[in-house]
Amino acid sequence: MAPPKAAALLLAVAVAAAACAAPAAAQGGARAGKLVVTGVVPCNTGTMIDVATSPAFPDANVELRCGGSVVAGARTSSNGSFAIQTDMTGALAALLGGCDLVVDTPLAKCNATLPAAGALVSGLQGSLAGMLGGVFRLAPAGFSFRLR
Repeated sequence: MAPPKAAALLLAVAVAAAACAAPAAAQGGARAGKLVVTGVVPCNTGTMIDVATSPAFPDANVELRCGGSVVAGARTSSNGSFAIQTDMTGALAALLGGCDLVVDTPLAKCNATLPAAGALVSGLQGSLAGMLGGVFRLAPAGFSFRLR
């Protein structure tokens, strides 16, 4: 028998998959829904950077990486905001905690006094309640700077 946490996770994934599949099936499509990740990228170093007190990072490349592979990406706007959309079949790992947001654009691009090497990385957060009409919405859990 699976441990209680593993059983709860499997149940959550099954519920999410069913909720995503229902709208697609109703429309006669084979798609399993959509994943949308929105947020703001800060121009700063540190861990769990507070986007409310940090300047925004405009024109940065944000990638959704699952299991080490790039699933989808976007570029931030002038206010540092981004929106990534992908088919749920390509990002099921996001539900299992296997995905991260990665910004490889050097911080020196938004502030010359910041490091030219390194990346901003964030896990994802959201709940099954964030799913509406076959769209699962997630957000950054908090960007942290990682020197490479």
